[in-house]
Amino acid sequence: MNNKAIAKAMTVKLPAELPAKKEFVEGIRRAPSRGFNLTKNEAVIALKNALRYIPLELHETLAPEFLDELRTMGRIYGYRFRPEGRIWGKPVNEYRGILAARALQVNIDNNLDFDVALYPYELVTYGETGQVCQNWMQYLLIKQYLEIMTEEQTLVVSSGHPVGLFPSGPMAPRVISTNGLIVGEWDNSEHFKKLAAMGVSNYGQMTAGGWMYIGPQGIVHGTFITLLNAGRKYLGIPEDKDLKGIFFISSGLGGMSGAQAKAVEIAGGIGVIAEVDYSRIKTRHEQGWVGKVSDNLDQIAGWMHEYKQAGKAISIAYHGNIVDLLEYIDKNNIEVELISDQTSCHAVYEGGYTPAGVTFEEGRKLIKSDPDKFCKLVDQSLQRHYRVIKRLTGKGSYFWDYGNSFMASIFNAGVTEIAQNGVDTSEGFIWPSYVEDIIGPICFDKGFGPFRWVCLSRKNEDLRKTDQAAMACIDP
Repeated sequence: MNNKAIAKAMTVKLPAELPAKKEFVEGIRRAPSRGFNLTKNEAVIALKNALRYIPLELHETLAPEFLDELRTMGRIYGYRFRPEGRIWGKPVNEYRGILAARALQVNIDNNLDFDVALYPYELVTYGETGQVCQNWMQYLLIKQYLEIMTEEQTLVVSSGHPVGLFPSGPMAPRVISTNGLIVGEWDNSEHFKKLAAMGVSNYGQMTAGGWMYIGPQGIVHGTFITLLNAGRKYLGIPEDKDLKGIFFISSGLGGMSGAQAKAVEIAGGIGVIAEVDYSRIKTRHEQGWVGKVSDNLDQIAGWMHEYKQAGKAISIAYHGNIVDLLEYIDKNNIEVELISDQTSCHAVYEGGYTPAGVTFEEGRKLIKSDPDKFCKLVDQSLQRHYRVIKRLTGKGSYFWDYGNSFMASIFNAGVTEIAQNGVDTSEGFIWPSYVEDIIGPICFDKGFGPFRWVCLSRKNEDLRKTDQAAMACIDP
């Protein structure tokens, strides 16, 4: 492919019309400031990378606005370019383009729905930092490319940046997308944070930047299987029994972790899930996924005893820090069988983990005003977190990591004894992960899942047909 052909692939532009500034809808969660620590030259690059999508005649107006976003939020989101009103995954026939491109548009918009995304205005779908793309200019351009795509073209996307439409064929992927590709000595959290602020790289999680997020409702089944089989593996519960009378303690009621509360009830157990962000508790409670809510540990302990005695299942949201919950359980010698954690430790210093002794709101302010202090508090909290889990497992509890970089974060906080060899992580950690120890041996190792499909029509009868088609492919 020569330069002339490449140039033809990059023809989509934004119009030379300045969109009106938008009002933020009250009650919609907003991302914290990611901090501003760029040099003057790096800030210039960040502005250039954002302005490259904008017609030249609008640069004088938008450059100061983008710079203000960069300084206050630590990123340039281009808020005024967000489409007015609700963004949601509409029925596929309401989009323009070939079917495959329309289907991708359904997925993209679903990832940004107010009822789905963690921080919709900042294009974060889940996991604290997992974005669909970096800014709203990229979103608009991606949508435009998908609308004009043919069966003979492939859209290439690099960390949210739409590179262009390139010649391919009907059997080729309609989109080739990469996120967060950083090589060599720059492949670490410090450099990534800077590169993300400069508009060079993007963290797409697994399904945010991959445009196929299924939300907690899609994770409930896997979480249910994990909990039930943890009981069978660790506690010897027979296959015809459930988690009746069993305590499960964890943290997180966000995008993926929100499945824990509903899953433990389906499994018949008693779950207490700690969450520092009350808005996430409110969401799960209104959905009916959380049965009871309290910030009083004595009251929660009473409920635990009550439901254990009655042999009934319940999910309880503790509005508070998981470290405080675990230390209360340890101090009061409450016999807890199963423990895990689903805080967003892959973004442990960016707000994914709120340290003990700090409220969610205080933590958000600290990230912006004193990030070094915040990081220090996170490390101290992780050390406490480790020590209390160590004490509880010493008393007979079983703990597993939920693939959220929790144990790696503890190691990075200075607790080298969490490593299997006590020196480095080359031989793994002292506790297992749910994939290697629970869900892998019973499902993944045998080729079962994870599978996902999309009901593009949004019709319930069509969803049921896809369920039946999937079931017909599986021989239990």
